[in-house]
Amino acid sequence: MRNTLIFLAAALSLAHATTLQQLSLDDMTQKSTTIVRGAVRMTQGEIRAGSIYTHYTVQVVEQLKGIPAEQIDFMVPGGTVNGLHQTIAGSPAFTNGQEYLLFLWTSKSGLTTVIGLTQGVFISANGLVTRPAMATSMLGSTGAPVVDSGMQMTLPDMRNRVKSALSEGPAH
Repeated sequence: MRNTLIFLAAALSLAHATTLQQLSLDDMTQKSTTIVRGAVRMTQGEIRAGSIYTHYTVQVVEQLKGIPAEQIDFMVPGGTVNGLHQTIAGSPAFTNGQEYLLFLWTSKSGLTTVIGLTQGVFISANGLVTRPAMATSMLGSTGAPVVDSGMQMTLPDMRNRVKSALSEGPAH
């Protein structure tokens, strides 16, 4: 039993290699089921199908897309449970109480996650929304490797971009 626990702990502590498809702001807007701005709080971690996930709750202060809600629960891969730690490259990390703008997607099973891992997470402060450059391997729409440069804009500009992408409808 002890050897099984040691093996499980070692397996869960290894970082998973991740390659992401680079998503444009319009892609994230179209693919998201919900886009909200609000303060995030970590609630707990859990093991699901051999992987660790961390649950978060966002207290919504502004809803740009989706069914209006005062708070939304979502999960991200990775975290800590019962002393076991798992890191997933590209998975977002949150600071409790920090305000974020989040592009979220809810599956048919009801599981809500962030679109494109860290790509769908913007820090919201002082009238700006900022997503730092990601170090995770990314592929562009042609399948060629690309370098992410991050993104920053004013909150009013972000609202306008989201509104514009929603009015244009899905890309064909």
